[in-house]
Amino acid sequence: MFTAVIPLFDKAATIQRAVDSVAAQTCAPAEILIVNDGSTDGGEAIARQQANVRVRVIDQPNRGVSAARNTGLREAAQPFVAFLDADDRWRPGFLAGMRRLIEARPGAALYGAGFFTVEGDSIKRYHGIGRSATDSRPAGVVDFFAERLRDFPLHTSTTVVAKDAALAIGGFSEGVAFAEDHLFWTKLALAGPVVITPEPLAEYDVAVPGQAIEYWQRRYRERFDILEYHRFLAAELGRRERSGTGPVSFIRLARRELQTAVLQRAWWGDFAAVRRIWDELDLASFGLGPAAAASAWVSRHPAVQPAARSMLAVLRSLRYR
Repeated sequence: MFTAVIPLFDKAATIQRAVDSVAAQTCAPAEILIVNDGSTDGGEAIARQQANVRVRVIDQPNRGVSAARNTGLREAAQPFVAFLDADDRWRPGFLAGMRRLIEARPGAALYGAGFFTVEGDSIKRYHGIGRSATDSRPAGVVDFFAERLRDFPLHTSTTVVAKDAALAIGGFSEGVAFAEDHLFWTKLALAGPVVITPEPLAEYDVAVPGQAIEYWQRRYRERFDILEYHRFLAAELGRRERSGTGPVSFIRLARRELQTAVLQRAWWGDFAAVRRIWDELDLASFGLGPAAAASAWVSRHPAVQPAARSMLAVLRSLRYR
């Protein structure tokens, strides 16, 4: 029923833990594909030394995590693909829980579960469709976009996709360094039902180097790239507003995400980035609110930008001190 796909790039310190969590599943996957994306730290040797006969290592030159996941998707022999990052781990009942969801709600494009963020063995926070890890809300079809407005209901390591549905949307967008998972989920949620249980069945280790939050802190915040996720949201939002089609929750989420993208750039005083995203994505047509519009106005008037940056620097110092 399941193919487990583990993309691997320089995770020698954690790959064994990830594989062990798959081996501990009460519902074993039919196969475990470790896609070695050009590792150089010895993690690929650990992958090849596995005694589990279900493990198959696929080697490819380094092309990024999306390319590795797509290789796993294409090579999967089972109808459902469960993704696990090499620095995360599943709890023993993850695949059994996913099987129950699939049997109860067949035909969905995406299945998922709640999760904990952890630092090593220390649990930090619960995320999911529930309000807490003990939420009694039943699993079922959810409005993914409404849930996304409230919290992060999924992590890549808590998702199972129908292989055919994932391939039909083109898999993960390759060459995308940030938010490729959000883009993937959004496309799937627009294509078909999403079924999620609030039960926390996986652990996302935020203490491991190379996480998305690290990319945000060190790279994205410095350059403020226009993400493919933003481009897709703007294009899809424009199309749906012109045609008058929903879902309403997607329109609300797209507006909020685009508004946030503008305000993030303004908050750090990068008004050149504000102007780039505002103009390239034609955000003036979406009515993103007065704060975003004011940021766009400042981006077009260089004379006021030094004062705006000084004011924002004071606000940042008050917030972060």
